[in-house]
Order: sequence, then C-alpha cells, then structure tokens
Amino acid sequence: MYMQSKPIWNELNEGIQDLGADQVFVAALELKRYKAAKYATSLRHAFRGTALDWMIGIGRSARLPADAIQSFRNSPIALLHVNHVYTLGFALRLRQELTGWGARMPIILETHDVQSSVLQDKCELNPWTRKLDCLERMIHSEISLLKKVDVLVHLSVNDFEFFHTQLPSKPHVLAMPTIDEGFISAVNASVPWRETIDLLFVGQSHGPNLEAMKWFFGEVWPRLAQRHYKLKVVGLVEVFVRKFLPKVYEEFRSCFVGQVADLTPYYHAARCVIAPMVSGTGTSIKTIEALALGKPFVGTSKAYRGMPMEKIEEAGLRVHDDPQAFANAVAHALANEAEAGAISQAAYDRIFSREAAFASRDEAFHLAMKKPRVYL
Repeated sequence: MYMQSKPIWNELNEGIQDLGADQVFVAALELKRYKAAKYATSLRHAFRGTALDWMIGIGRSARLPADAIQSFRNSPIALLHVNHVYTLGFALRLRQELTGWGARMPIILETHDVQSSVLQDKCELNPWTRKLDCLERMIHSEISLLKKVDVLVHLSVNDFEFFHTQLPSKPHVLAMPTIDEGFISAVNASVPWRETIDLLFVGQSHGPNLEAMKWFFGEVWPRLAQRHYKLKVVGLVEVFVRKFLPKVYEEFRSCFVGQVADLTPYYHAARCVIAPMVSGTGTSIKTIEALALGKPFVGTSKAYRGMPMEKIEEAGLRVHDDPQAFANAVAHALANEAEAGAISQAAYDRIFSREAAFASRDEAFHLAMKKPRVYL
C-alpha cells in the first residue's frame, strides 16, 4: 500500500495509462484515512485479525474522488472486476456506496497466488501481535473474504485447484496470462541485437532466477560448452549472480548483459529461449513470452509452473529436469529451429493467446451474470 505522497505514485500513474481504459480513476490512500483505517480495522477484528486482514482493511480506506462516484452512479454498471484480494475491501465498500444494501452487483475476483502463503514466505508480521501468523489462520482469513465474491478467476492451475478445494460451491475459471500483441509486433519488427544469440535467458533480481543460473552453469553448461553456443543472460539477475555466485560471474562475465531498456532486439536475435528453473511460484511470464514469439523453448518443470501440463504436452513441449536431458533438448531445438518454433507457437495459440484469454473471461462474465453463454 502506498500513500499518494510517495514518489512511486508517478510510476504507478504511468503504468495505469498502459491499461488502455476509456476512463481511469485513482483511489488514493491518504494519511488521515490511513490512521482512521488502522483503528477501524482493529475494532472490526477485535485486535485478533491476521496480517492479511490488516492489508484488506487498509486498502478499504482508499477513496475515489466525489466526481468519480457520481459518474459511476450515472452509469449502468453491470459488475465489478477486482484484480487482487488486497483491493477486495475497497471494492465491497464501493459496491455499497453505489447500490446500497439491497441491489445486486456481482463481483469477479482474480486470485494471483494464494496470498496467505505469499505473506508467510515474506515473513510478514501481524501488526497486532508483532508475530508471524500461522498459515491456517491466514488461509481462514483469505477464504472468508473470497466467500463474498461471485466468481473466482485464477491465473494458474495451482491456484485453481487450491481455491476450488477450499470453495467448492463457487464458480472457478482458469484464465492463463496472455502477452500484449504490441510487444509481439515490436519484437518481430525490431532491429536484432548486434549478432545472433543462440541461447537467451531473461531474468530479474529474483531468488529463483539466481538458483536457475547456479544449476544451469554448474550442471548443464558443462554438457554444452564444446558446442560453443553464444549465450546471453539479460536482466538484473546479473546483480544477484555477481554478488552470490562470484566465481560463476567471473567465468561467464561475457554472457551477462544486465538490465536493458528494451528487450525486443534480444528476443528478436534469439534462436532459442531457455528457462532452467529449479524453484519459483506463480506462472512464469517469461515462458509464455517465448512461446508467444514462436521461439524454440527449453524449460524444466518449474518453467511450466501453474500451467495446464496436459495441454502443454499435447502441443509437443516437454519437461527437462535432468541436466543431460536439458542439454540434449537445447541441441535438438537449435538443430531443428523451425520445427521447435512451430511447436512453441502452437502451444501459445491454444493455451495463452488473446482469443483463449477472452474466452475464459467471457465465461467468468456469464457465470457472474448468471446468463447462459452464447457461442457464435
């Protein structure tokens, strides 16, 4: 949660414009309301809530400008689409302001991971007890909140399975992430990097990316070194490798590009994209990006985390968790570039394309509105 006075608001406002919405309204979190929300949340939960309850309560205190509320009241709003559980408290209060207590306005909510587990992994302290909440209590808080929505949309198979088990009576929809078509067009139209890149890995300063680099350079690369492939590692993962794997960094310094302002020329120049992940949560966007671009792709089971593996394998993609199998798959992909690229593209078109994403969200809409879906 960020106060409107924080410098990050400039970045947030710029990012909001990328949504392409007809109208954008910002509900800011103000210091005065924040202080009031702390007391209100404490009373609502009798000082016994969880860290998740606290975040929901603080988010609930954000307010839209009065002219925005009036604009909404003058518009035929069919439903509310909530993009995160942290904003659910705000959405519930907004619905009450717009409809009162009696009218029905359904809510669709996107889960974005099991936040109870995320907060525990981050060691988020309970503001009331100053201790860590047990996972069971936080899950109870999260499920209690989600009972208030009409349809749940999940961006990974793992989330779908977990929440479906916890809330079997609720409608659940799996909607895999898709890639902005503007990005795909930009890559295809870009001027390639200075030379062809045989293998490309894109990663930020994130723990699982560090572990991926440790496994790849320690276990896989020795099996590929004699082939003299040109490898490039793009992104801030370089910082982590330099700090935590100094010997690896020194030996492979020429492979690390670091942070770049524009990824498109690197993707354009890449013959094969790799994702040697050995850990991680959520759905891997870099895997989906590679498939969207029709690039030959080699990944471990963790590279496909959160994805419908039956459909992935039906499209022709395979998991390679053994170092030798990973190395063999890289060599095969580069020797059969056109075929491997076609497999990636077919997988994307079937599972992650805009058409697939729209179909899932259409299903969520019709479930929320309790209307039969019309297939054209």
